[in-house]
Amino acid sequence: MPYPTEPLELLGAWTGALLTVMVYSYVLYRENVAFRFAEHTYIATSFAVAIVQAVRLIKNNIIIPLSKGEAIYIVPVILGFMLYTLPFRRYRWISRYLAAFLVGVGLGLSIRGTLTAQIVMQILGSISAPGAGATPLDWFNFLWIALGFVLITMYFTFTVEHAGLYYYPTKLGRYLLMLGLGVYFGNTVQFRMAMLSGRIQYLLQVFKIIPWP
Repeated sequence: MPYPTEPLELLGAWTGALLTVMVYSYVLYRENVAFRFAEHTYIATSFAVAIVQAVRLIKNNIIIPLSKGEAIYIVPVILGFMLYTLPFRRYRWISRYLAAFLVGVGLGLSIRGTLTAQIVMQILGSISAPGAGATPLDWFNFLWIALGFVLITMYFTFTVEHAGLYYYPTKLGRYLLMLGLGVYFGNTVQFRMAMLSGRIQYLLQVFKIIPWP
C-alpha cells in the first residue's frame, strides 16, 4: 500500500502522529501543555463519538420501532425519563425505583456470568478428563490444571489450620497462585509494550522511516 497522498488521509496520519508524540511527552518530560492538549482532545473525541453512537442507538432501538407501531418500546422510554427526576428533590424518589431495578438486573446478570464462566466452567474443566485421541500434552495440561485447582482451593480453606499434613499442599497452592498472578501481570506488561511498539511503528511509517503498510 503506497504512502497516502490524499489531503484528508495525510492530515489524519500526521494528526495521529503528533498526538502520539504529545501523549508520550508526559513520559519523556512531565505533564505539560502538549500532553494536556492531547488528553483533552482524546476525551472530547471519545465523548463526541459516544454521543453519536447513543443517538443512533436511540434512533434504531426506540424511534424506528415506535414509528412502526411497536408500542412495547414505550416502556424503556418511560424508564429512561424516570432518571431525569433525580435533580428535583420533590420527585427524586421516582428515580430510585429505576436505579434499584438497574442494579438488580445488572447484579443478576453479573452473578450468572461470573458463576458460569469463573466457577462452573472452571470446575468442569478441572474434572473433565481429555477424550479419545488426546495427546500426552493434553493429559499434562489436565493434570496440571486439576492439581492447581485443588491446591489453590485448599489454600483458601480458612476453616482449617494450615499445619501438619495440610501445610505443604496449601503452601504449594500459594506458590501456584502467585505464579498465576505473575503470568497475569506479565500479560498486562506485554500488552502495554505491544501498544507502545504499535505506536512507534506508526510514527516510523508516518515519518517514512519504514514502509507504509
